[in-house]
Amino acid sequence: MEGLYTGVRYVHATGDIEAKTWYSKEKEVKYKQVIQERSGEKENKFSISINNFQINFNKRVSKFEKYDTINEKRKLKIFNNFYLPIEFKKTTNFELKTTEKSYDLDTLKEETINDLETELKEDVDGKEIVNRDVVVEERLDGLYIKLIYEVIENIGVEEKLVF
Repeated sequence: MEGLYTGVRYVHATGDIEAKTWYSKEKEVKYKQVIQERSGEKENKFSISINNFQINFNKRVSKFEKYDTINEKRKLKIFNNFYLPIEFKKTTNFELKTTEKSYDLDTLKEETINDLETELKEDVDGKEIVNRDVVVEERLDGLYIKLIYEVIENIGVEEKLVF
């Protein structure tokens, strides 16, 4: 801007810059899927560490063939924030069971598209969706699905003026 008494003065332009942009997610899924779930069985193992010396109270290997392990550690503390070099460790093994699940074409396609839409909704939240396109390719052992959203969004960025 140029003023009579102020001379030339640089200011930001006012306006919105909107553009069509595309967001996409893709996924390859198989007709037969192996799913591992916890069976509900668990076992606990305990140990104590003093400096670098560890004492295990359970000497046996886990009774489960497949398992998920969660470790919890706690240091011995006296007073408010004075820790001793003694640590208690609890190891919990959860048994995993493996199941094989088979899907038909329509069910697998529908579930995969729903999953992709849920993921893409987070990316395009608050933006105007103009077009939605789904690409489905049948493969020998499964499907390849690509979901594309065409959206209109404000791409303008305010930057600092440099002279």
